[in-house]
Amino acid sequence: MPIDPGESPTIEPDTALGRALVAFFDVLEPVYASGEKGVFQVIVFGGCAVHVHTQARGSADVDVEMASHGYADPAEIVALLGEDAYAFTNEEGVTQMLELDPSFNTTLAPLNEDYESRVIRLMTQSGVRNVEVYVASALDVAITKPGRFGDRDQQDIQALLQLPEVDIAEFERLTREAISYAVGDHARLLGNLNVVLDSYDRSEDR
Repeated sequence: MPIDPGESPTIEPDTALGRALVAFFDVLEPVYASGEKGVFQVIVFGGCAVHVHTQARGSADVDVEMASHGYADPAEIVALLGEDAYAFTNEEGVTQMLELDPSFNTTLAPLNEDYESRVIRLMTQSGVRNVEVYVASALDVAITKPGRFGDRDQQDIQALLQLPEVDIAEFERLTREAISYAVGDHARLLGNLNVVLDSYDRSEDR
């Protein structure tokens, strides 16, 4: 479903990785610059989204959902984005790479059904006309994390829950709601959520 950019809050991707994340989509210029194929809108999830919100860890994988591909063939878009890795230099002068994760799918993790209403538009946008880059809200990125729930996912959740815009009660309510219609073992997902809440409570008690 296309996003109305006028209704979305904004965030500035003011790190090397954040800026590279925007430039990553410049490869779509041949498709969208003329305007004949409409507007491309993408929502970033995963480690790159965590980084935009927290400036914590980086990520080489670009996990995205296409909110709108205009009149272009989605397969063509995926092929263009996956053709080459995008190289950039981080703040320490080290060359890093960004690559599309073609296996990413929002149906494989808990995700609240109204997440698109909370997406955040990146203030710095692609230099290509008709290409718009958004990031899932910190709340919604956190909600996806009890799915895989590796060590890094658990660290990501706690970092996101410390942000002032994330309310722990809302996180619990929306995560339980998302788990109720998620694909997979609901008991495992609820158990993971309980681990998250216990860890959060312990951190608040310190």
